Amino acid sequence: MLAKALWADVETHSEELTGIRRDIHKHPELGFEEVRTQAKVADWLSRFEYTFRPSAGTGLVADLNPGHPGPTIALRADLDALPMPERTNLPYRSVHDGRAHKCGHDGHTAIMMGVAAVLAGHRERIPGNVRLLFQPAEEGVRGGGAKVMVEEGVLEGVAEAYGLHNWPGFAKGSVHVRPGPVMAQVHTFHVTVKGRGGHASQPQVCRDPIVAGAHLVTALQTVVSRGLGYDGGGVVSVCHFDAGHTHNVIPSQARLTGTIRTFAEADTQRVLERFREVLDGTGAMFGVTVDLDLEVGYPVLNNATDCAMAVARAATAAGVREVTERGLPLGASEDFAYFAQVVPGAYFFLGAGIAGEDTPGCHHPDFDFDDDLIGVGMRVFLGVVADRLAGARPARNAA
Repeated sequence: MLAKALWADVETHSEELTGIRRDIHKHPELGFEEVRTQAKVADWLSRFEYTFRPSAGTGLVADLNPGHPGPTIALRADLDALPMPERTNLPYRSVHDGRAHKCGHDGHTAIMMGVAAVLAGHRERIPGNVRLLFQPAEEGVRGGGAKVMVEEGVLEGVAEAYGLHNWPGFAKGSVHVRPGPVMAQVHTFHVTVKGRGGHASQPQVCRDPIVAGAHLVTALQTVVSRGLGYDGGGVVSVCHFDAGHTHNVIPSQARLTGTIRTFAEADTQRVLERFREVLDGTGAMFGVTVDLDLEVGYPVLNNATDCAMAVARAATAAGVREVTERGLPLGASEDFAYFAQVVPGAYFFLGAGIAGEDTPGCHHPDFDFDDDLIGVGMRVFLGVVADRLAGARPARNAA
């Protein structure tokens, strides 16, 4: 059985991969700046005789068996760090102030490098091709790297694509996957409320943007609760409110910034419709002007049914103690969605939460990727390769 042969080699590079992961953690690079990380991965791929090329500037695309008979499936890992501080005292903590691997992409990269090494040892036994996508800029710094890679044609000839993410909110060692939407579409809103400023002792001659803005914060909470009803399916959060500079002046304007998260196109349109109605109504009520600047983020990440089932089968066969749909979909977003728009695919989560501990979540300054997950992630990816290339014929249509 191909899967068992692949799994037997997972621990071969365990110590080296842990060292690589920690080295990448120590030297974090932001989106489209992953020059050092790219070089490290390229050296590894050369060592295992891969055919590879740069993509999206600081990414890489590597083929196990270019031109080999059989279908091609793609596996993706993200490379970039976050523009935030590290608060740990780890010996391999970030050496760059304001940059840190606080989402686990260092671990995702190590997992994919391990997969590359194992597959290379069984190159002629793989009935098809595996394309490894080392992607820059997932974190949305100056846009998403996945979209750039798709535009460059990295999915040409690819039948399916797979990706993963560690998730401290799920129990360590578990795998969470489901068909359909697993991560949200994101819109970022910037609302400017323009009124008439003046002395705080004379509010009657002003058009107070703070009062209007405060009303907006409350009223926008009805967009989902009253706009979508009991089905839910959306989130609207005001995350920043900026107005005024001193204690005795009513300012002329206020600014609100936040996020909208949805999981289906119909819900997206309904939320945006109600959102604009609330803005217009509030402006009329308080005699102020309300302007909206809306940024469209990553689309909904949808898993194809056959691909999600393949991940579940692979994880179960690999001995993962819990394979479940629980906790999905997540309100976070992911640019793997661009890959899944082009070819059928599945994105899954590796639980990283330690029982009895308050494990820091992704994007927390105390977060660190759990090195125990390197082997788990490798086993699931390798199991998917065996399932889709040596087992069932890859699906051609998304769910």
